Amino acid sequence: MFQMAIKNVLKHNFKDERNAALLKLLIQIYALNELASDNTLLYEAEFFGPGSVGLLQSSLNACLKEVRPHLVSLAETGDIIQMEDFWNVSTIGNKYGDIYDTQLKVAENGRLNTGKPPAFYEKLMRPLMNGGHAKL
Repeated sequence: MFQMAIKNVLKHNFKDERNAALLKLLIQIYALNELASDNTLLYEAEFFGPGSVGLLQSSLNACLKEVRPHLVSLAETGDIIQMEDFWNVSTIGNKYGDIYDTQLKVAENGRLNTGKPPAFYEKLMRPLMNGGHAKL
């Protein structure tokens, strides 16, 4: 999985090179997490020696610290595969400064804003929005 992911990132031509660096960091986190969770065979083969667990954990912590400022953007990206340039698309502080426009667009196109309103909407919510009182 690691080799396939790295190969795909290296061959892709991103509009913004920071995307490749961020994806490489996420792949490193994946690999370090896999090694930390299942490393018994590496000890048995004497590939790992004393103190290796500490090195793994400190490396993982360093990578997590590096990715932390990007977590909101990553969480709000949606489908990374379909997006060509996903660097910093967060609605709470994107690079364009149009946070309110972005928040409105995300809310209008969100999955909660599609389909038919729930049954209680007309009875409970509409009167409140019109300045009245809901009838229970």
